[in-house]
Amino acid sequence: MNPTESSGILSFSWDLHYACNYRCPYCWWHGRWEELARGNVYPPSDKLVDIWRSIYYSYGGGHISIVGGEPLIYPEFGKVVREISQMFSIGIVTNLAGDIADLLRETSPSRVAITPTFHPGFVDFDEFLGRAVQLKEGGRGSAVLYVAYPEQLKRIPEYGERFKKHGLELQVFSFWGEFQGKTYPASYTQEEKTIIGSYLGERAGKKFQLVPSKVKGKLCRAGQRYAVVKANGDVAACGGDWPRMMGNIFAGTFKLQDQPLPCQSDFCPCNEWAYLLLPDDATN
Repeated sequence: MNPTESSGILSFSWDLHYACNYRCPYCWWHGRWEELARGNVYPPSDKLVDIWRSIYYSYGGGHISIVGGEPLIYPEFGKVVREISQMFSIGIVTNLAGDIADLLRETSPSRVAITPTFHPGFVDFDEFLGRAVQLKEGGRGSAVLYVAYPEQLKRIPEYGERFKKHGLELQVFSFWGEFQGKTYPASYTQEEKTIIGSYLGERAGKKFQLVPSKVKGKLCRAGQRYAVVKANGDVAACGGDWPRMMGNIFAGTFKLQDQPLPCQSDFCPCNEWAYLLLPDDATN
C-alpha cells in the first residue's frame, strides 16, 4: 500500500484548475471545459501557499495529489509546489507537455512524486518516453498511466512492452463514460478485459474496476481523512456522484468532519473506497 493512501493518513485530491492543453475524449471533463473554466480561481501564489499552511496547522501533514486539468500550465506552479511540499508530500499527475525542468530542480524526490499520463492521440511516443525516463532516473516514479478507452485499447500490450524495456510500468485505468451508445466500464467485453489484463492499475492494493462495485451505504472516511479540493476552492468529501460539500478553502470555511459517514454514491470510479471504507465494509 502506498503510505499516502491509508484510511489513517490525511490526504487531499486537488483539482488545481480546469484548463488543459489536450482535449482527450475520455477525460472526466470532456465537453465541459469552457463551463468549468468559469470557476477557475488564480490567487497569488503566496496566498495559495498560506491557505495550505493554515490547513496544515489545523490538521497536520499528509498528502496532496495534484490533478486538473493540466497542472504544469498553472501559473507559478513550481513555486507553489516547492512551498507546499515542505508541509505535505505531493503527487502530481501530468501529461508532461509543459516545462518541468524548474520543478525537478527545485523540489526533492522524497517530497514530490510525478506520475505521467500517456495520451497517444496528442503526443509522439518517443518524445513522451524520453520525458518519462527522465522522471524515473530522477527518482520521481516509474509508473505511466493510460486510460482503457475503447479506441486505444488494443495497443495496451504493445505500449506495455515498450515502456517495460525502459524500466517503466504501464498502469491502465478503466474508462468511465459513454462510447458508441455503451456505458463503461460495465460494457467491456471479455476479450477487452483480457487485453487490459495484467496492466490494470490499482489503488491501495485494490485493482481498478472492470465491473463497477456498489458502495452506497458503506461507512466511509471520505470527508474525515480525505477531501477533494476544486478549482474554485470548494471542498467535497470525495469525487463520487454525490458530492458532500464541506466549505471553501478560499473563504476560510473548510472543515473536516469528525467521523465517518455512510456513502451516498452508487459507485466509486476513482477507487477511493480502497482506503476510505472502514475495514468491515471493504468491498471485493
